[in-house]
Amino acid sequence: MIKTPTRAYGGVTADQRAEERKARLLAAALELFARQGYARTTIEALCTEAKVTARHFYQLFDSREAILRALYDNIIADLRAGVLKAMSAPNLALAEQIPLGVSAMVHHYLEDSRLARVGVLEVVGVSPAMETRRREAIHDMAGLIEAYLGSLVARGDLPKRNYHLVSIALVGGINELLAEWLTLENPPDIPELSEEIINILNALIRGAAQ
Repeated sequence: MIKTPTRAYGGVTADQRAEERKARLLAAALELFARQGYARTTIEALCTEAKVTARHFYQLFDSREAILRALYDNIIADLRAGVLKAMSAPNLALAEQIPLGVSAMVHHYLEDSRLARVGVLEVVGVSPAMETRRREAIHDMAGLIEAYLGSLVARGDLPKRNYHLVSIALVGGINELLAEWLTLENPPDIPELSEEIINILNALIRGAAQ
């Protein structure tokens, strides 16, 4: 990738301008990928939306898939941080912590449904590399749940057993429910969806514990 010169103009360095362009391009990618789909969005359209040139685009991203990957990485990082924060409240019972984690995940995605549309729908089937990244993200989120369930085992709230497959099922199930929400003509409101997911999670975890 071409190294951007660092000379400053008007008190703003080239690195700062590059970061501003990158932020505009990522915002444009979120808007266009969610509104019209990744497959129908060209690099020219991204540049027009972000008000940058194609030359500047290629200084920051190698391809259209590269900007999708960067956007997805940001979405997952924010999602992970929100879930971790929600589930780190000390000395709460299982029945209290599960809703906190679910609520954080659902609200992160659906308060701005563009995040869910990109993170749940538009990254599917793009390429083998993107599918590998998507699977990594699912396993990462499942790892958080598995570690959390392990802490409940240590506290005596759950019996000792391998909760890996249960954790994968939880994350995959939430992904599919979010995809269903996005494609329904009249989807339920967010609190109703959260409550339904919580019921499913509790059933899966309690059922696996038997």
